[in-house]
Amino acid sequence: MRVLIIEDEASLREQLLAQLRDHSYIAEAAADGEEGLHMAMEYPYDCAVIDLGLPKLSGIEVIRSARAADKRFPILILTARAAGRTRWRGWRRGPTTIW
Repeated sequence: MRVLIIEDEASLREQLLAQLRDHSYIAEAAADGEEGLHMAMEYPYDCAVIDLGLPKLSGIEVIRSARAADKRFPILILTARAAGRTRWRGWRRGPTTIW
């Protein structure tokens, strides 16, 4: 399974990569929304883990753009935001799980 991680916090990004790779996943990562969106558009992924608070493009913008391009892989939203409205906006973008 090929997983895309889009997370700007380096330590968390590296921990996620290491854990996924230790469990035999093919994991790749981007540190900002622009890089992550480029990767999502150019390479085939089975799922993605996307932070909402990304530099350059927000996680919601990445999800919106990926869904508009008919990218249908499941997305886990990784966020420290507690606001229900933010969660709902992410959920409405397509098959997504708030984590």
